[in-house]
Amino acid sequence: MGNILIVDDDSSLREVLEIALANREHSPTSASDITTALQFMGRERFDLIIADLRLGTESGLDLLQRIQEQQHTPPVLIITAYADNKTALQALRLGAKDYISKPFDVEEFLLQVDKLLEEVHPVEEEELQLQVQMQGQSSRILGESGKIQEVFSLVSRIAPTGINVLVTGESGTGKELIARAIHENSERREKPFQVINCGGVPEALVESELFGYRKGAFTGAGQAKAGLLEKTDQGTFLLDEIAELSPNLQVKLLRCVQDGTFTPLGSTETVQTDIRFIGASNRDVENEVTEGNLREDLFYRLSGVIVHLPPLREREDDLFLLAEHFLQRFCQEQNKSIKGFSTGAKQKLRTYHYPGNVRELENIIERAVALESGPYISPASLVIYEQTTNHPSRDREQVLSGELSLDQYLEKIDKEVLASALERTQGNKKKAAELVGLSFRQLRYRLSKHGFN
Repeated sequence: MGNILIVDDDSSLREVLEIALANREHSPTSASDITTALQFMGRERFDLIIADLRLGTESGLDLLQRIQEQQHTPPVLIITAYADNKTALQALRLGAKDYISKPFDVEEFLLQVDKLLEEVHPVEEEELQLQVQMQGQSSRILGESGKIQEVFSLVSRIAPTGINVLVTGESGTGKELIARAIHENSERREKPFQVINCGGVPEALVESELFGYRKGAFTGAGQAKAGLLEKTDQGTFLLDEIAELSPNLQVKLLRCVQDGTFTPLGSTETVQTDIRFIGASNRDVENEVTEGNLREDLFYRLSGVIVHLPPLREREDDLFLLAEHFLQRFCQEQNKSIKGFSTGAKQKLRTYHYPGNVRELENIIERAVALESGPYISPASLVIYEQTTNHPSRDREQVLSGELSLDQYLEKIDKEVLASALERTQGNKKKAAELVGLSFRQLRYRLSKHGFN
């Protein structure tokens, strides 16, 4: 399946090509002019571009020249009704891979598309992802943007060493995945990988979980229990949200980070371990040190190398790569056959700012797959709770309690999305239909259904 951009000023031909490509399970996006095409190319990566040689007052040759200036240059198939040798040679000279003359047979056209896609040399897999094992399944960290590639490069260099690492970044950026990638690409990969959320467990439990205890150490300690530090010997330990660990426990943990020793609760004997520590925090850790929430000596012991994960809003080139990955995964899990995203859905994904980062995008796509009944994800199926202000958590609780049916809930969302579209387009129904990925007739039906005038 290829991500294909169609550039043609003939709306009828664009529609025919979109349908033909979609039936072959490709994901088509269309533009009527060069400016729009370049905007799409700046936002997502295409495997193939299909462009008419005549674009109204513009020329497909101009588009070819602009494509060659891009960082990523996909193959281009030229469509022309003026296919003399001179024009064809000029297009090929400017970088076109092939051309086809109008009128043409659709099957012939699709064969050329398949041929060109087969010739595309994808970026090497190791440049796009780091493989880590999670719960017995292969889980991927995907990305081709410059910022995430810098992270991958740094991880590949530090993983084989034994240096401690501090991973920083907003919630939902994938800090635990990076920690697992470091472990899986190190010599400790066959040994345990342990995780503790320092802020999610009461202090008393954190201490017993970390250090373990001996029989009789406290009321209820009927037998000895090995702590996570002891169980992680020879492996890697992720201290998630390290800045939330209490000062008392930071002192006790520092000893183990420094010399690999600790004392279980209720014991006078020390235990020796060999552990690689990875700390993680969604806070400004240097500020946490200044504020006294994170011990300076512990910070320096953990931050042999600091890996900072950029938020999704700074990884625009990765948005659709991740969205397509999640779409395929959830279609498989939910036994659905959805071919891609509609133009309106892509626009909606593109304009959102993702405060919850990759985790939020994952949840949005999972929900969209569950709600979508058509062959493409529509804007209405992309339920983004932050954008829908009139149905807060109470509505969702009503659905879960049975007070409100799922159909009623989705009707409310549909109505609000349509109202928002009309507001953005200042009541222009044609533009509103385009914005949400509906035909004009479909929009009119839904507006009538919801009582809009």
